[in-house]
Amino acid sequence: MSDYKHHQRKLQTKRLLYDLPELFGNDSGGAGFGDYKSLIFILQDGKNNLYNEISNDVIAYFKDNNIAWWGDNEFYPSGHLLSSQIQCVNYLFALRKDRAMVLKLAQLFNPDITDILPIDRDKDGSYIAFEFTYNNAELLNEKEANAKRGKYCTSVDAFIIAECNEEKLLIPIEWKYTESYPKFENKALEPGKGQTRQERYNQLIETSAQLKTTAEFHNCIFYFEPFYELTRQTLLVEQMVKNGMADDFLHVMVIPGANKELLNSSYHCQNSGLNNVWKEQLENTKKFMVVDSRDILSLIKANTDYKNLYNYLNARYN
Repeated sequence: MSDYKHHQRKLQTKRLLYDLPELFGNDSGGAGFGDYKSLIFILQDGKNNLYNEISNDVIAYFKDNNIAWWGDNEFYPSGHLLSSQIQCVNYLFALRKDRAMVLKLAQLFNPDITDILPIDRDKDGSYIAFEFTYNNAELLNEKEANAKRGKYCTSVDAFIIAECNEEKLLIPIEWKYTESYPKFENKALEPGKGQTRQERYNQLIETSAQLKTTAEFHNCIFYFEPFYELTRQTLLVEQMVKNGMADDFLHVMVIPGANKELLNSSYHCQNSGLNNVWKEQLENTKKFMVVDSRDILSLIKANTDYKNLYNYLNARYN
């Protein structure tokens, strides 16, 4: 377990049991997860893992848009206190219908952005979509019978559509929390699935204008996490642009600045850290950026309309 993950587990458990149990609806913790029958950092009710002021709306949003939750139950939020999906929703869901606030968020990524657009893939047409997909079977060859947003296909944790220099700009956001990838497993060689993945993505990588072509698909960095996720998301938005759905894209990866294991690890025998290693694979490095989640928290803090949200996020995660 990474130092940051260990620290966050201790912090979340301390908040739950001693300091601020009201943040979690006074949940007792100790629920099961996976093969474990009882873990203190798993809430009994996953709804208590969500910021209270949004919890009912979030659950309805996931149900209405047929989105899978991460964890043991795809139909209900996970009680795992270290879920990055939960953290992403807790940070961004309350902002999603506030056009001015989402514009400020987008401008945090690119100050030249002048406007944002509603996302018609969601039934309520807000300005941030979660677990975003777009015709993945056609664009990415992801033909899975049970595929849905958040499950068995490439999904983007959060998604914004902006206008910049009179062009339509897609902003896919990959959200990380305590993740790290010390094993660096090759997804292209995984028994049973590896060949299917190569059949889906190799040609798209080869013809990509953004991803640099590689001679050895079966052993290239595009099939190692966390870059495998970034690869598929890049291919998705690139195909959306090619199909006339936008003019360009800006790929954002949100990572807590304190998660040094994820940011600074030696990936694939390269010693320059996640941001530099990934940019070495890109033709246009300006289309990718890493953002500290604390910068988003500062943006929320600056708007007094979101005082309660800021207090919750600050008390829980810092």
